[in-house]
Amino acid sequence: MFEALTGKVFATVVSLSMFLFSSYSGNDPAFRAFNSRVGGNYLQLRTSLVGAFDNDFPDVFKSGTVIPVDFLLVIKKGNQVLTKSKFQNKVRFDPAKGVYEIYTAGMNRSITTESYAQMLAEISGFECSIPYNPQWGVVSVHLEATLPTVRFAQLKKPIDLMVLWKYHKPRINNNLDLRKTS
Repeated sequence: MFEALTGKVFATVVSLSMFLFSSYSGNDPAFRAFNSRVGGNYLQLRTSLVGAFDNDFPDVFKSGTVIPVDFLLVIKKGNQVLTKSKFQNKVRFDPAKGVYEIYTAGMNRSITTESYAQMLAEISGFECSIPYNPQWGVVSVHLEATLPTVRFAQLKKPIDLMVLWKYHKPRINNNLDLRKTS
């Protein structure tokens, strides 16, 4: 049992080291179109990143380090900011259990899964429900995603994960008429 765990940890260190010291492909992340719904006093927004976690990310996710994805949501009417919120999705792989531990802040939800595909769907997803005022009328909704600098224990140095997105922050803008109910 201990030998198997040591082997997994060693394999993670080797693959992560190879990733960080080799050339990387990088990704071209983007957002899917917004899905919005107005109900009661809340505006529900949903979208997801596409093309964000291909190429070198499997090694990053398997590192055992917490990998965060930051989202900034800004709703404006003209030049007036009506609401500005930050959300963070996080994932950590537990090599001893072979599971991904995921937290999505927009819905305040924690999930554990063995499925890499399910983990990608959760970490890529953005979903939130925020209070709004119907008198806001037509608003502009802006969402941006970033990756922070992360310290990998295996390498003992911080790595700016935005390099894997070629320093491109995916953004999406949409105009919504909050007077309409759907």
